[in-house]
Amino acid sequence: MTDPTNEPLETSPFVATIVVTSKGPKGQHVLLLHPADIESLDGEWSWVPPGGVREPGEKIADCAARELREETGIVAEPRPVRVDASEEVGVYRLEVPWGTPVQLNAEYTASEWVPVEQAADRCKPADLLDTVRIGLNG
Repeated sequence: MTDPTNEPLETSPFVATIVVTSKGPKGQHVLLLHPADIESLDGEWSWVPPGGVREPGEKIADCAARELREETGIVAEPRPVRVDASEEVGVYRLEVPWGTPVQLNAEYTASEWVPVEQAADRCKPADLLDTVRIGLNG
């Protein structure tokens, strides 16, 4: 079965993650969001990059742009870093000017620009951190 774009519905990647970075006064930072349904500020999935699931008929690049817009208010087309049909998660990267406003939707209660070297302390579990590292290095 195919969707209107002729892309099989079962085709990976199913999820887009957007690693948003900005060069601040003290170096490179990555944007992390705190999900509203997670109480802890220090546990697994407490801080995540923008991203989400591809809708039926949606190309993964369109999913990345839509999720970024919906979750942060940032309107842009992130650059693909890893978009491989063998992977479930497509990884995108976007560099924005320092001070770019972030407008959260109801899915999140907080956003924070975290120094890149501190991302490992925030991004848990390990596979989430791996995804962020792929975006940072891409």
